[in-house]
Amino acid sequence: MKYRKKCANFGLKSGNILLAGLLFLLIGKPTYGYILVDRLKDIGINPSFVPYSIAYRLLHNMEIEGLVISKWDVEVAGPSKRVYSITDKGVQYLKEWTVEAHKNVEVIENLIGKIEEAVNEQNK
Repeated sequence: MKYRKKCANFGLKSGNILLAGLLFLLIGKPTYGYILVDRLKDIGINPSFVPYSIAYRLLHNMEIEGLVISKWDVEVAGPSKRVYSITDKGVQYLKEWTVEAHKNVEVIENLIGKIEEAVNEQNK
């Protein structure tokens, strides 16, 4: 994943929605990767469709791109765990993503309306 200075053409692909969702869940609340996956349900994404390996790979790539940072939490019982936090660059990414998502939603809603009209006319 290459961070793009602008989110143009990012669209509403499932990977982009997952990335934005993970970043959103980190706003104001640094947390562990597995908890992030479980909390996806809070934003309407079924966590059972997101393998932990995919989420951790995405978090790793987001860290490389500077959208998140992580540190090891060695004070927990059991093995050490990574705690992820959103960066200023990650917040900026979300702002840009939101602008592009609004544009895409408008296009999708317009297309849905036109399809429904055409199908209704066809069925008459």
